[in-house]
Amino acid sequence: MLESAIRNDMSQGSYDDTIKFRAGALKEAASELDAVHLGGINISELARAGLTDMLRRAMTDEDKITLYERYKVGEVSEEATRLLLGNEFDLLQEDIEEFATVAEDETSQYLL
Repeated sequence: MLESAIRNDMSQGSYDDTIKFRAGALKEAASELDAVHLGGINISELARAGLTDMLRRAMTDEDKITLYERYKVGEVSEEATRLLLGNEFDLLQEDIEEFATVAEDETSQYLL
């Protein structure tokens, strides 16, 4: 069940793209925790949160910049970009806007 719990929701709720892996001991551990935890656990939510966390950890600074650039040209959705970048999405956007503003400023007055 755990292997089908992780879904790729890039198509706004579509479950056509399932991420599958051999869960083995993970599936057993999740099932046991679900059985003993008062009220059970939401295995799907844990899987989504865990995958999101691991994807963010796997990203380098260069990956983040490339992802943001792909978002800006429409190759990646804002939802997926925000999911991967988290709070850094807004920070990157601010940095890029500030850089663009500075690049456009008249600088000839600083030439010697």
